Amino acid sequence: MTDDTGAMSIDFLVGFTIFMLAFIWVATMIPGLFIGLQSHTIDFDAVAYRTGVILAEDPGDVGSLAAAGIPWELQSNPGQYPDKIARFGLAVSKDTPGILDETKVDRFFNTTEFVYPTDYQKWAIFGDFPYRFNISLKEEGKDTLRSVGDIIPVNYPYGYIRRDVKIRSGSNTTIGETIIKTYHYNNTEEVFNHRFSIMINTSSLLFDDVGMLKSPTGDAAYRFNPMRDRIIINITDFDKMPEPLKPGTTKSVSNVQFYTRSYAMSTLDPLPAVSPSRFLYMDGETTAVPAFPAVFSNGISMVFEPGFFNTIGDIGTDDTIFINLTFTVNQKQQFLNNTHTEPFPYDYNPVNVTQPELADAVMEVAVW
Repeated sequence: MTDDTGAMSIDFLVGFTIFMLAFIWVATMIPGLFIGLQSHTIDFDAVAYRTGVILAEDPGDVGSLAAAGIPWELQSNPGQYPDKIARFGLAVSKDTPGILDETKVDRFFNTTEFVYPTDYQKWAIFGDFPYRFNISLKEEGKDTLRSVGDIIPVNYPYGYIRRDVKIRSGSNTTIGETIIKTYHYNNTEEVFNHRFSIMINTSSLLFDDVGMLKSPTGDAAYRFNPMRDRIIINITDFDKMPEPLKPGTTKSVSNVQFYTRSYAMSTLDPLPAVSPSRFLYMDGETTAVPAFPAVFSNGISMVFEPGFFNTIGDIGTDDTIFINLTFTVNQKQQFLNNTHTEPFPYDYNPVNVTQPELADAVMEVAVW
């Protein structure tokens, strides 16, 4: 009987080996049985931080269907063509982290155009998880709080980030008594129609020095781009011109034309050929889309919304834009006119143009 002991030992080893293989196989299968029961934890603070960095430090980007040369904040119908935008970003440029562009801020918080949470999920939050969030911006000195998203929950954990930022405003000019006398913008001829021209040198604005700041470093926050920024032109003090107007004079803007000079080629587009919806005309407190002739009292304002000059044509970075106004008076006399002098330069001279300013603001991002 002693010879059977060896056979029993081999059976035991074979059986034990089979048992261990089966045990290991079962052990590897058990975790899969509880996948649906596992808890899903997300670092909401990390998501809020990432979103805050993207919005405050990135200028944003366009998608595959974007109009060539047009930034995301000026793309039309992004809801209908979502591939026009790839990423929201509010910074003026990558060289200006924490300095937000006013045009981008206005477009970002336009909740009648962008849908919450769908559009903001795609272009600001990212990821497939159905986050809820609230993004707000409060500018110092203003009562209005801009925000998009849900109300932040009281009894539910959420991620949060607060960023101190600055908002860069646009530029504007007021052509009044001082400038009229300094540049001799009064025609000595007594006629009914007077031409006044304003020059916007795109090449100079984009590449020359910005005031006392030497190009190209350190000036991105203060540089304005006529194809992207809002431009406001005020013309006032008609009653203070060197030659007083004759009694009973009525005056109007009878026409506004836009002249571009590219590679020695010239084009002259009348107002109906461009987008009037981005051009507002003001006489005192009255604001309207321009309809000429436009009778005015003592001053006028023209507001060219961001992207307006893109509607004129293919304006290059080395181009020059001329805004030509025709003033008509009912009696022959001297009037605002620079036909025999030079166009008014819209440039970085603070005497001519009020330069962009930086306003303090606080941006808050909450994600849950």
